[in-house]
Amino acid sequence: MSDSTQKIGGGAINEKQRKFQQEDGSIPETEHKTFNPASRSHLMHAIEGLDRYPAYLNRWSEDDILLLEESLENQLKKVRQQKEAIKGKRTNLKTVVENLCTKEPEWLEFLSPPKSWEELKTSILDEQIAAAIFRSRWFRRSQNQLPALSVQNVIDGSVKVEIDGGNLEPIMDEEMFDVYSFPLLAPSFCAKLRSYFSRVIQELEEDTDESLSRGFQDLDNLGLGWLNSLLLHLIVRPVSSHLYIETELNGGDLDWRQGYIAAYAADPTATKPRQRLVPHTDDSEVTLNIGIGEEFSGGLLNFWGLRGTSEAGKLVGQYQPEIGRAAIHSGRHFHEVTAITSGNRFAYILWARSWGGVRSSTCPCCWLNRRDDGSCISGPKWN
Repeated sequence: MSDSTQKIGGGAINEKQRKFQQEDGSIPETEHKTFNPASRSHLMHAIEGLDRYPAYLNRWSEDDILLLEESLENQLKKVRQQKEAIKGKRTNLKTVVENLCTKEPEWLEFLSPPKSWEELKTSILDEQIAAAIFRSRWFRRSQNQLPALSVQNVIDGSVKVEIDGGNLEPIMDEEMFDVYSFPLLAPSFCAKLRSYFSRVIQELEEDTDESLSRGFQDLDNLGLGWLNSLLLHLIVRPVSSHLYIETELNGGDLDWRQGYIAAYAADPTATKPRQRLVPHTDDSEVTLNIGIGEEFSGGLLNFWGLRGTSEAGKLVGQYQPEIGRAAIHSGRHFHEVTAITSGNRFAYILWARSWGGVRSSTCPCCWLNRRDDGSCISGPKWN
């Protein structure tokens, strides 16, 4: 990855730069003939050995044991450093949001979760997806039970929502292989979300702490964690059970989410640092991508095939974002955002994972490369 992708206006993703040192893909020889703490594969072998074999280190030299200990301590140090940095940033962001709500108390109502199904239908959801949800057999049964199902029950994840496939089909388009779209958020709600986010940006631009200019986009840090949870449990889980239950979830379920706003600009700034985004995959089983505006040119979503398949790297198709409309796809589907040529582009992105399902029985290497033959050392055969 060139340095130009890392600066403001570049298209870099939040991932370390990979080094391809051999043209034929082979692994170059190193000076280390025993344990090398700089080798990720060596470290993974050591961790697997510690888990699998009693007294595993009996076969190691004292020098290699010290190297392993130092390497693990360095990893723990990295965890602690990131934990403290994130804690400080979240504390500062909480203060920014509190100060904004003090100056403009009308945002307090916006940051509060809906108190009724009627409020959800009329203020947040597009009317078509609302009809698909509330006409489903599961919802009608739930409303006839006592105590009646509440919006908060869904936000908490204490109930498993089901949406009839027959209700989704009329409003869902297959944009290309693995990528579907449907109306999700009301345009008026998108405008409020974009306006709130823009106000937070203004507050941050006035703040002297430059570290806040990146990484502030997570809605959990901006008082809207309930929205992330609502969309996971009300939309992504039930829709994925129709589309991705076998291909991405291995028959399991989604149980984790992160939702954030991605901001792009034709003229990038510190708080809207990207003009484009290079081809990449997400660290998610399923990704939801909702256009929330503004007016812009460029900014197409190009899809380049599923990682670990013969189609990886081949252009599958393009998707033009629309306000309020959601595109849903496998996190392991290569995708990029083309350059913004005018205006500002905002997208609400939600990643969903299956920690209790596919990730509990698949190592990162097998997961990334879509190997699913039952032989992974993290799977039940080995555990």
